[in-house]
Amino acid sequence: MKILVTGGYGFIGSFVAEKFANEGHEVIIIDNLVSGNVKNCSFRHISYIADVESPICETIFQNHKVDVIVHLAAQVNVVTSMENPYADTKSNILGLTNILQLAAKYKISKLVFASSAAVYGLNENIPLSEDVPCQPVSPYGINKLLGEYYCEKWSEIYQLNTLCFRFANVYGPRQGSIGEGGVISIFMERLRDGKELFVYGTGEQTRDFIYVEDVADAIYRACQSNATGVMNLSTNTESSVNQLIAILSGLQPIASVTYTAPRIGDIDRSTLDNSLVKTSLDWEPQFNLTDGLNRTYAWFANATPVPQKGHGNAKETTLLDEASIQNDLINSSLSRNIRSLYLSQGTNYLEGVPVLKPDVFHAVIRSRERAKQKFNTAFSLLSLDSQIMNSPSLLENVNNLLRDSDYLGLTEDGRLFILLSNATVYDAAIVVERLKLNGVASQVLTEEDRYYAKLVHEYALQ
Repeated sequence: MKILVTGGYGFIGSFVAEKFANEGHEVIIIDNLVSGNVKNCSFRHISYIADVESPICETIFQNHKVDVIVHLAAQVNVVTSMENPYADTKSNILGLTNILQLAAKYKISKLVFASSAAVYGLNENIPLSEDVPCQPVSPYGINKLLGEYYCEKWSEIYQLNTLCFRFANVYGPRQGSIGEGGVISIFMERLRDGKELFVYGTGEQTRDFIYVEDVADAIYRACQSNATGVMNLSTNTESSVNQLIAILSGLQPIASVTYTAPRIGDIDRSTLDNSLVKTSLDWEPQFNLTDGLNRTYAWFANATPVPQKGHGNAKETTLLDEASIQNDLINSSLSRNIRSLYLSQGTNYLEGVPVLKPDVFHAVIRSRERAKQKFNTAFSLLSLDSQIMNSPSLLENVNNLLRDSDYLGLTEDGRLFILLSNATVYDAAIVVERLKLNGVASQVLTEEDRYYAKLVHEYALQ
């Protein structure tokens, strides 16, 4: 079977893709790498770096006879959905409908959609079953529920078999700190680093935590079955934050725990009835909370803390060492999302803005050009209006639209560019469109451009 996993380099997506690959199926991944990491998938697969709402997704269906789609690509931050509902809708609705339309056009046999417990809203009449009225309170929950409606309609209109899983709080290795279940990854990182844990409220609030490999197993079974409709995917077990902390304390001594005021809008109790998924897919969760936390902590304990992009007044300094740059670059050829250590310090940025100083920016270009010649790793340059330098807030917005391996930089003659690591001109065109939608004009600098030769060959290779 040929399986297409959208968001396949992400936390859940990488486990789903890995499950199918291990079972002998051919895996295709679409991911824009906003939160995903290529390093999550070391097994053989076909990769497309793209937004799921992009028209270029059709080329994947033209080039491959896809059997089943698992649609996991999404904007998963509830806070972001409140602050920027457009961005949430663009990813969670336009992305889904694009994939649904392609699924119908190319006669895909089944599509599995990642919905969420957020569709239920603040209902605490637990455990919540699938027939409970949905009253989402955030744009994220609204769009997930709307996604279920789209799946239902595509089933009716195009006879596309769809199954929507309402995920409980998924946790496990490779998880970031954003999204449902993120409290565990936050605690794991702080526990590993010997920092205190912060708890909103009394800690007696409960959640239904489900280990990511159990989720991957359920999705795998769903793709092998005739099951359709909507199902909760959960353990149907309430676990309090205090219980979570008690288990963590057995893994490593906790520095301290600080209880703060409850967050407005947080529910006290949450758990989902999983009777339907158990009977429909002959599925049972295999990992209790203690087992799952042990496996998760083992991963976090061995994971190297990743430095954040920095600028401004960072105290640390880093030598601009060509050997270390080249070493990082070789690694970056394997992963589009690696964060280069030598660029993580504030001394390499112009004060107060996320823009690399000219000497640093040229060093980065030099390394990318040498890697291109030696390892055939692509990179692209986008030119921006230098007037943007007069707007720190706009620069910050542009920076937030980029991956962690992409950089804003100023040249010696004062021109502003974006360097897109491991990106072809085709990839760069997608970024141009993304910037345009956010009110920023940019232009791809091609190798035929006279300034490209000056920037890459005169500046970078000097």
